[in-house]
Amino acid sequence: MTPVVQALDLTKTFGAFTAVDHVSFSVEPGEIFGFLGSNGAGKTTVIRILCGLLAPTSGKATVLGIDVAAEPEAVKRRIGYMSQRFSLYEDLTVRQNLRFFGGVYGLRGKALAERTAWALDTARLHDQVDALTASLPGGWKQRLALACALLHQPQVVFLDEPTGSVDPISRRNFWA
Repeated sequence: MTPVVQALDLTKTFGAFTAVDHVSFSVEPGEIFGFLGSNGAGKTTVIRILCGLLAPTSGKATVLGIDVAAEPEAVKRRIGYMSQRFSLYEDLTVRQNLRFFGGVYGLRGKALAERTAWALDTARLHDQVDALTASLPGGWKQRLALACALLHQPQVVFLDEPTGSVDPISRRNFWA
């Protein structure tokens, strides 16, 4: 079986600092894989490389068989990514964020409307659809960020500390 995510001797340096040092692993279809480590261990750097946001200094990484260094845009179109800082636009409403991210992922017309309705249902944000994202509590922003990451039905989803800055109830609801 071909791995959906694979890293082979992945290394990333920033000047003299080595953030990721010869990391290798593979993730099979349907498998849930997680990184554990202290702050500064390189977890976010590996995820950003796998998402096509950073180029590795050396080594190779593939996602869905696509070389992330050679074809980062092809990777970005096929994955969902929820960063630890919620990549939402605070000055947009919930609906506008969903439409924006849907458009980024190529959703238009009926497909965008259907996926937006799905996202509002899934995130339980119907009552907040016209609220500015900046005004939402952390747990609601978290639900919106996850809905945006899943809007285009990606084959692989990367979650970078998705529950790190929310209360215990929001954390439990997120994982449920």
